[in-house]
Amino acid sequence: MTLTARPGVPLTAAEIEALALTADGYTSHQIAHRLGITRSAVLDRTAAARTKLRARTTTHAVVLAYRTGQLGLASGADRLTAARALVQQLHAILDQPRRAA
Repeated sequence: MTLTARPGVPLTAAEIEALALTADGYTSHQIAHRLGITRSAVLDRTAAARTKLRARTTTHAVVLAYRTGQLGLASGADRLTAARALVQQLHAILDQPRRAA
């Protein structure tokens, strides 16, 4: 029997992040350290993604997330770097003194 992803059951951002870092080759321990969460939280996120996607393994979940368009080809590290850069830009904008109108 072939398992397929359930259409219309979107993954959360946290689940996608865990799968993306898994796809990049990080272990659950490394992902936990990188995200500042517990290993148990990482395992919960990947388990939830497996359930939603009806995947047999986490690797299978990565493939199904990609096939359903929920996981792109950019690496998780690339996305994290881009997100951090955006946050820094926003902080720079917010830290600028306000001009008098």
